Amino acid sequence: MKTKLKRFIRRLLPREVSRRIYRWQADRYLDSLKPKYDPNRRTLLLLNHFWDQDIRALTQTNRHYNLVVVESPILFKGAKIFFSEDVIDIKVSYDSEPIENRRKYREECRHIFEKLYEQYHVDAIVTANDNYYWVREFIEVGHDNDVPTVLLDKEGFVTNYTFETEAERFKKLHPFMCDHVFVWSERQRQYWRKNGVAEKDISVIGQPRSDLFFIEKRNEVDNLFPSIHPLVTFFSYQDDACIPIEVILKEHLTWAEMKGQTHDEFYELAKQFPEYNFVIKTHLQQLDLALLQEKYHLNNLRVVGGSSLANELIQRSELIVAFQTTVIIEAMFMNKRVIYTCWDKHIPRFQQDIFPFHKADGIVQANTLDKFRSVCRRCLEGDLRDFKFTESQLQARDSFVSNYLYKPDGHVGERFFTKMNELVGCLNH
Repeated sequence: MKTKLKRFIRRLLPREVSRRIYRWQADRYLDSLKPKYDPNRRTLLLLNHFWDQDIRALTQTNRHYNLVVVESPILFKGAKIFFSEDVIDIKVSYDSEPIENRRKYREECRHIFEKLYEQYHVDAIVTANDNYYWVREFIEVGHDNDVPTVLLDKEGFVTNYTFETEAERFKKLHPFMCDHVFVWSERQRQYWRKNGVAEKDISVIGQPRSDLFFIEKRNEVDNLFPSIHPLVTFFSYQDDACIPIEVILKEHLTWAEMKGQTHDEFYELAKQFPEYNFVIKTHLQQLDLALLQEKYHLNNLRVVGGSSLANELIQRSELIVAFQTTVIIEAMFMNKRVIYTCWDKHIPRFQQDIFPFHKADGIVQANTLDKFRSVCRRCLEGDLRDFKFTESQLQARDSFVSNYLYKPDGHVGERFFTKMNELVGCLNH
């Protein structure tokens, strides 16, 4: 409702008034930037679109570049006044937007680019994706100035449905336009091949933020609570996470019932086990954060959003509860105790479309609420029988992980910068 109201208000303002407001906001934001800058180094401009952990990992690995990080939701906020909702939501072709609208938005992108280039002499742009409506004209402006853009795949772990269906849709509606793409795995290489990217333009390096498991240890979660205790985390999710889009539009199906039951049970666990701290970590695009924070709050229970705490939560949790998320892969890699919630009545229908955690070894699959409840209680009481796996099960778990994460060895950032050293000179010419 809040988003619809904002869109309605925007429509009431003349576009030229809105454009001036957003340009003023962009200029003010750019003027506030104070990155470390050495004119003797090359500069990578990183467009941060909820990408904090990957950027943090790259920053700690970087030795030779200026990394200028801009917050895309702030800097490119004005893009929305130039595009229809169908283009924004990738329901229709990007080129279906009237050329005059795209031309005017490119003027805004050129203004932003020139300010950044004048200050930092940008050598390459790094983005998490190029099908965002707000980034495509900016990439073209970069090309106009012989500045390439590389895509460092943030969503480097796609469902079977996305792999088989969405790649073709993106290829048709918002086709790949970067100069190179970095991906997490061989499987993800094939996904981008289906998007129409040439083999030579794809590098498999792994997941940048996985380096953080090796190079940092943080204790920020402790600041959430009055007392320090062992940690239990539930990674919450959007109600329609990973359900095929056409089913959402036609049938309005969701996982809301199972999700609500998980939240409620987690709340009861927090009350029953005060010797633990509990965190409900919401997805970046989850709209019910404020409601959850209001409903679920105890001395030893917090609901948090954002992305900065995710790696620490994985590292420090004694038990992780999750559904359809990359967190499960990361937690499996870290040899954590994981409960996969899978008792929703719709799951059998979509097993061929969603992430196949129902086939994964080395985690507990809670296919009923009662099983979820009993496994949690046994674990928190110190009875770990449910997490005793055979050697063959652990080997199968590791094989499952390697299908989605290439070499999570603490050196992903090094592989990125090594390849960038090769690319920057070549792509600039």
